[in-house]
Amino acid sequence: MVTMKIKIPFVLCFVFYAAVMLAAPKESVPVKYYFTDETAEISCKAPDGEAEYELKTITRGGWGPSESGKATVKDGKIQLKPLAEGIHVLTFKNDAKSDIRFLAMNPPPKIDPEVMRLALPRAADKILKGEPFKILAMGDSVTNTGDFENMLAAMLSRATGNRNITVVDRSYPGRSIDASVRNFKEDAVTLKPDFAMIMYGLNDQICGCSLDGFLEQYEWLAKHLADECGSDTIFLQPTPHIDIPVKKDDSRPDPNPPEYAFRTVGFAKSVELLAAKMKIPCAETFTAIWGDGGATIEESALKMWPLYPPSYSKQFASMIETDGKGDTIHPNALGHLMMAKAVYNAIACRKVPELLEKKAVSVWTDSGVKSTISITNKSDKAMSGKLAVYPRLECGPVVLQGPGEYNLKPGEAAEFKVEWPDVLKPEDLLKYPAITCLAPGNPIISTLIFSDGKINAFGISAPLGTATFVRECMVAESPKIQVRLDNGEKMEVDLPANRDNGRIPLIRKVPNGYAVAELAFCRYSSAVKDEAVVDGEDKEWTENKWSVVGEPCQARWVKGADDKRTSPDECMLQWSTKVGKDGIFMAIRANGSVENDNFTMFFDTRKPELLGTPGPYYWVSGSKDKNGIFKVSKGETSKKATGLAVNWKKTDYGAFLELFIPYDLLDMSSWPESSDLGFSLWWNHKGPNGVTHLMWSEDGHPWNTRWYGVIRLAKQPDEMMPWMVRIK
Repeated sequence: MVTMKIKIPFVLCFVFYAAVMLAAPKESVPVKYYFTDETAEISCKAPDGEAEYELKTITRGGWGPSESGKATVKDGKIQLKPLAEGIHVLTFKNDAKSDIRFLAMNPPPKIDPEVMRLALPRAADKILKGEPFKILAMGDSVTNTGDFENMLAAMLSRATGNRNITVVDRSYPGRSIDASVRNFKEDAVTLKPDFAMIMYGLNDQICGCSLDGFLEQYEWLAKHLADECGSDTIFLQPTPHIDIPVKKDDSRPDPNPPEYAFRTVGFAKSVELLAAKMKIPCAETFTAIWGDGGATIEESALKMWPLYPPSYSKQFASMIETDGKGDTIHPNALGHLMMAKAVYNAIACRKVPELLEKKAVSVWTDSGVKSTISITNKSDKAMSGKLAVYPRLECGPVVLQGPGEYNLKPGEAAEFKVEWPDVLKPEDLLKYPAITCLAPGNPIISTLIFSDGKINAFGISAPLGTATFVRECMVAESPKIQVRLDNGEKMEVDLPANRDNGRIPLIRKVPNGYAVAELAFCRYSSAVKDEAVVDGEDKEWTENKWSVVGEPCQARWVKGADDKRTSPDECMLQWSTKVGKDGIFMAIRANGSVENDNFTMFFDTRKPELLGTPGPYYWVSGSKDKNGIFKVSKGETSKKATGLAVNWKKTDYGAFLELFIPYDLLDMSSWPESSDLGFSLWWNHKGPNGVTHLMWSEDGHPWNTRWYGVIRLAKQPDEMMPWMVRIK
């Protein structure tokens, strides 16, 4: 048995510069887990002596076995045999308030030591020899509200006999994976784990973070865990989110569509593909929660009710007790048990054989991109059913041609044709969401297979089968640059010499179709050595060079171009930098109606060769408080901010803003010796038509340093700056 920690969560999608700064506190409560072949010793308030009790269970399939009987209470404890794997609810006769709950787990199967060494090449011998073994859990509120990591520890201890297994939880409410990258030193390096579990995706997906950026950070964490901690890593998939109506009388305003229940399946499949590429185990935690499903999507969600609680704080309760009312995103203790078993199976290399093998491929045709899904019956019995495809929420529509029915003898295969109605010509791949889903060359199709009254949900990879542009960043010293394709070809592109920012479509005919991408360029901003007084006066800045934020190509959000201004004149910005002895001075000339606007500045202090790649960062946010006073605050990764200051003054053209950002906010004592500082400016303009996100170098959520630009300390005032170029 082990002791569980219940943790307090979470904000699903949040305003970056405010809500992620504080981690929720954690509260320990004395709840125990038992294996089903053990005797559970339960603390209770019943008086010593014989007591009549009732014991019920909540299992994966719903209400499970129950019993009534008599048992002896001694020293405030009662001993009972678990009835099944699942949540047990113990009550005493004539005591309506008694409700004692615990979880029973089936004993885990043995693990072959050689198999474990394949999954955990660095750490297997430590756990097998009984040496101290530290597990690190990194994740969002799903990890934070439950305890699969300690359930896993109990299973590993039981299977290996190692009693020296400890668990460290570094999960936080509302967290997306970028936060674990920027807090990696505190969350991982200082702990030196032997084995780390990484589980993200629910917040990243719903907040519109790009899938490729999400995967880059998964990869970054795994590599740095290996290099800096000597740790083995396992990837966990994001789990289902069953917030959909499941009954005809379940009416609600603006209900989520049925496919919302598997909104994370594309991210889940992509994590699996990355794990295979990196030769890292992947726990199929999405499937572990989804299970066999039901005859419909709604019935599938209903069958998952036992695994979700009425409230995230009631881990040992279930939505089957509240007729489906409750927390549809954070699995309860029983759901976390399913996740722990999925991790254990990944470590043991135990994978349920696929009865239907699923493959897909996409091709260019005269009428656009088409995909073909093939399924093969790998069982020894005939299989029949129906296949359906659904639009991924971040990937655009797909259409299945025909009824999707299949009837296969053992060994037989069937093919299904899928169309992408929004992608009829190459330039369509430059539009959102195709540019994020299809253009990189490996789209994931959300697929359901209906069979024998069950539904299984899958993300199926459908590679395009053509050469694609290499998604990379580079520094261009001249307007002529070469971009690469993954088949070794190169293509020369001319940047407009008179433009500091812009985007250029890349379309190239290649064998079997087209390679399509977008080139985004942003000229380095220039800084000079000088001091300033933060008084809101611009007289000290008349000789400085200025960078522009507000051009139409810089009005972007998670779905690409998104300009709600009536014209650029509604809000147009220029900003400039001085490099002082104790910190950085920055000035912003904000033209237009900017009284209600706010901003965040991001800084990447790493070496020049790492700029434009995932990594840790710092930030400063500014906005007016309820009294109309403009204030700035440091981000969570900064320990100090000595002298951080701002002065905002209204002008006849809008406003002039002056800031001082001390070096200690960036954990530096001076400007980088390389002369280059990674930088991003995100300005939120609140206009009459809604919020416009103006981004100097960004391409959506600024939670990843891969899209930051650069401020360079100039040697000469008129020094020509290079461009940061990215291929999307």
